[in-house]
Amino acid sequence: MTTPTELDRLRRESPHCLGIAWFTGAPLRLASASGEPVAGAFPSWNTVARLAFPLLREGPVASPEVLFRLPEVLLLLAERASGVVAVAVALAPAGPGVALVQARIAAAQVNP
Repeated sequence: MTTPTELDRLRRESPHCLGIAWFTGAPLRLASASGEPVAGAFPSWNTVARLAFPLLREGPVASPEVLFRLPEVLLLLAERASGVVAVAVALAPAGPGVALVQARIAAAQVNP
C-alpha cells in the first residue's frame, strides 16, 4: 500500500492521522504521500526524507524507529526492508500514548 490513493485511504481511515509518506532509495526520496508533515518543524516531506536516514542509521544507537513529539503532533519514522514510512498523528484529543499506537498501526499497514 504505497500509492498516493492507497495512502489517502489509509490516512482517512486512521484516527487523527495528518499525513503518511513512503520514502525509498539512498539517499531517501519521497515515493508517495498523503497529507502533510508536521507544519513548522518539517515544512515538507522532502525535509523529512533528508532527516530520516541519519536519524535512523547514524545516531549513537541505530534504531528502526524514531519518534518526534512536537506540541501538537507525533511524527513516527519507521524503517522497512525497502524504505521508510513516516506517519504524522495529532496529539489532541488522544494524547501521546494513543497517538503512538495509532501511528504504529498506520505504519504497519504501509506495505511496499
